[in-house]
Amino acid sequence: MSQYFDNDPSLNHQIKTLELSLSGTNLVLLSDKGVFSNREIDEGSVVLLKTVLKSEVSGHILDVGCGYGTLGLYLAKRYSDTKVTLFDVNERAVTLTTENILKNNITNAHVYVANNYQALPKHSFDLIVINPPIRAGKDVYYPLLSAAKDYLTDGGKLMFVIRKSHGAKSAAKYVGEHYSRVEQLTKDAGFYVYVAFK
Repeated sequence: MSQYFDNDPSLNHQIKTLELSLSGTNLVLLSDKGVFSNREIDEGSVVLLKTVLKSEVSGHILDVGCGYGTLGLYLAKRYSDTKVTLFDVNERAVTLTTENILKNNITNAHVYVANNYQALPKHSFDLIVINPPIRAGKDVYYPLLSAAKDYLTDGGKLMFVIRKSHGAKSAAKYVGEHYSRVEQLTKDAGFYVYVAFK
């Protein structure tokens, strides 16, 4: 069975239209079989966005493992003076994000097929957001969390969300070994949101 981090072009399509409305910013998002949380907006992503809204957001933003674009496109629409980069290893997810950029008339976001930071044309971000691909395993998503440090500007921050039952505290401990400071910002509906500073 295909996972959302696999590329499976033979997978049948089942396009769904999802809506995200948060703090006066509205998104219409197309999803499809074979991508993360294809039936509904992921609750962890919403918890992360609510937390990001409480902080200052500016400059260049990166959405790692973007799926069909929930995090990055919301932030691009909400903060139109930012520049948002998104990437995902899943080609179907990137195609959907491209369609969702057009569907929401977003002009400050670009999405790429990539499995790591080195593949991106830009290598310096003020904010990196990650809803990690838990099912891919720690060998995949732990390096995404630790390597983000090398792509942050001075003063930049990484914000990520993990369900408590999926090892949020151990992930935060791991991140703390690579950053100068890690703080828990939110505990909501079983999800923990952390911020890490370079």
